[in-house]
Amino acid sequence: TLCEDAADPAAAADSASLAAFYREWLGSLHLGPDAYAGFYAVDGMVLPPNQPPAVGRRAIAAWLRDAQASLPYTVRPEGVAVDERHFLNPGWVLYRSTLRGQRIPKAGSAPVPFETKYVDLLHRTEPGRWEVVYRMWSDNR
Repeated sequence: TLCEDAADPAAAADSASLAAFYREWLGSLHLGPDAYAGFYAVDGMVLPPNQPPAVGRRAIAAWLRDAQASLPYTVRPEGVAVDERHFLNPGWVLYRSTLRGQRIPKAGSAPVPFETKYVDLLHRTEPGRWEVVYRMWSDNR
C-alpha cells in the first residue's frame, strides 16, 4: 500500500520524521496562530472549503485567528488516521489523513461528531525537517 515502509529503512525513517513533524505542528495550535503558521513554507497555502486561499505565513496566521474567533464551536479531536503517505521523491510527500472528533457548540448544546479529510503537500527542508506547502480539506459529515 502507499503507507507501507517497514521493508525500507530509509522510508521508515522518513515516516518517523513525518509523524514527529505532525505531532509538533498540531501540538503548536495551543501556542497560537503564528506558531502554527510557522510550520508552513514561506509561500505556503491553505485552501479552506468555500473560502479564498490564504498564502504565506502571515496570511495563514490571520486566517486561523479569524476562523477560531468566528467558529460557533470548539473542536475536541478523538483520533487521526493516516490514509495515504506517498513519497513523490525524497524531498516531497503527499500526505492524506482523516481527523475524527466532536465539535462542541460554544452555545452549550450537545457535541456533534465530525470527520474531516485532509490533503497536505510537504517539502523536506533538511534531513528530518518538513514544511507544509499546501493544505486542503473537506468534511465527510
